[in-house]
Amino acid sequence: MSSQTVNTVVDDAAFAISSRLLSCLVTESLLRAFYVPFGRGDRATGILVILATTSLSEQPVINRALQSRDIFAIVPLRNTPVLFNVEGDKHGRSVRLVDPLDMFPEIYELSQNSNSSRNDDLSRMVKEILTPPHWDLGPVELAKMDHPSHLWRKFVKDMVVQDASIEAEILSSFHWQLASFKNPPACPTLSSAAIDWEQSLVAGHPTHPMHRARMIPLSLSDYDWYNPVIRFARVPRSRLDIEGPFDVMSRALAQKAAQRAGKMLSIDDTSVVVPIHEVQITNIIAKFQGVDILPPDISIRARGQASIRTVVMSELPGMALKLSVGVKISSSLRTISHFTANFGPRFSSEIVPKLVVDHEILSVEREPASAVYGGVDPEIAKHFTAIFRETYRPAHGECIIVCAALLEVGHKGVSAGVSAVEHLFHLDTFEKRVKFLERYICLACKALLPPLIHNGVAFEAHAQNVLARFDIESGNLLGFVVRDLGGLRIHPGTLAKSTGIDFDFLPGHCVVTSTMEEAYPKFYHTLIHNHLQRLIRLLGMHYNGCGWEILRRHLNAIIPADHELRRVWMDPGSETVSGKCLMRMRLQGLYRDMVFSPFPNMILYRPSNLGMDCEMPGEEN
Repeated sequence: MSSQTVNTVVDDAAFAISSRLLSCLVTESLLRAFYVPFGRGDRATGILVILATTSLSEQPVINRALQSRDIFAIVPLRNTPVLFNVEGDKHGRSVRLVDPLDMFPEIYELSQNSNSSRNDDLSRMVKEILTPPHWDLGPVELAKMDHPSHLWRKFVKDMVVQDASIEAEILSSFHWQLASFKNPPACPTLSSAAIDWEQSLVAGHPTHPMHRARMIPLSLSDYDWYNPVIRFARVPRSRLDIEGPFDVMSRALAQKAAQRAGKMLSIDDTSVVVPIHEVQITNIIAKFQGVDILPPDISIRARGQASIRTVVMSELPGMALKLSVGVKISSSLRTISHFTANFGPRFSSEIVPKLVVDHEILSVEREPASAVYGGVDPEIAKHFTAIFRETYRPAHGECIIVCAALLEVGHKGVSAGVSAVEHLFHLDTFEKRVKFLERYICLACKALLPPLIHNGVAFEAHAQNVLARFDIESGNLLGFVVRDLGGLRIHPGTLAKSTGIDFDFLPGHCVVTSTMEEAYPKFYHTLIHNHLQRLIRLLGMHYNGCGWEILRRHLNAIIPADHELRRVWMDPGSETVSGKCLMRMRLQGLYRDMVFSPFPNMILYRPSNLGMDCEMPGEEN
């Protein structure tokens, strides 16, 4: 790799982190921002001017001239971001949501150092539009900001942020993103195995700044997370809280490992053998009593799914294994709570069969069994948990692809800027993209909305938890599979009324909502904000509004006229929804407790501010 190529890859990795960080800071209203369009045609339509933290204490409409010290960053944009539906003040239009895909890969600050790395053309254009009396920048130039840590330090300089680990997570995210960009995976095909798609992610989460972070000990700095070794521990039965036939399933798996090692495994009825991730061994020995770690040759090589802590093994056909991994990945410690261990198997057997689901287009991967170390502080217990999860078995001629992989850009051998979904299905015309998106949204709504509408069950339908089923020969989308029951939101009253079952939730379980409306934000965030929005943008149907028009049509068809979800999402007055704030949560040190603030309701997005209309194939202007 040439030095120029290396520098480009470094810049790309830095921008991947920085753009996500700026997106969160603006969209979560941690910083104010204006969109200022250029007066003439250029590769950028305008600039995003992000104000410094000091502006947050000022009035909603700033009447004074803004100076260079008031500006946090300037970013050239590919097109207009999502704006407030009010006339802009004298400084520009206020920005409600900006997506990393809106941005050109250049982030600048104002500098008085004329020798700074700068863009002279952009500097000239900025000086032409940010002029007195509304702007008073003085003799400054645009200096490029090359590293996300510089952005972060600039953000926290005037704020009280005690958690120094946030910058470490940002740096870790940059490190692992750089590694991925240096050696990107090839794009699988419709004939590839599901696990190959799981391991084909290039960047991952579309908006989380710590999307690639792996806060691991130095000894694990080059650990192969996609090919871990699964070890086993013998635990007194009395120390475990077990749901389902966990002991039978885990013993059978351990017996296969022992047989391969040429050993006999003797487990009496007073003990249970529990599979554990090899990186957890030290943690388990230190935290738990009565645990006997079996010899290292009684082990199985596994393949990690996109989430890393869930693995599959040829010795465990039709099943995946979700294990606690005491490592912080994308800002969250990847353990498994006793709530999740208790909930999954019971919900799978009691409730999943009774959900309002079209089984032709949606399958739910059930969790038949689990075990968690009991009788200790839940914050300790979560480090020693294992869950067996069914894996969808495709029919002959069917391909299974984790949806997150379809939304990736940057695979080896794929043209620059072309997403996996466009490449795989040859979506090289507007008509092809519309046809694909139409079917995708139609089936996604029919598959995932009925449990929410009728049962009060909101699946965590982000692209990593949803698998798409395709016909290998034709490439037609057949339906979806949803997995991971730990992040649901459920209104117990609606669930009981619709299923006839008064399901028993552990006290304090975060999946429980007091009203139906409290279940909507998690579903909107996962399905609409992060999943469908990304697909709509990648297929070039955001700025023209076509993708959102398709979504509105299918939501209108499936949401009953008298259901409150229609009011929350579809009413013309519902300009905002409760949006999940990733950075606000991280600043407050939260993971399971959600932080929401008003986000623009993208379901109602129309590009009226652009003077653009959605022209569907076959329609006239």
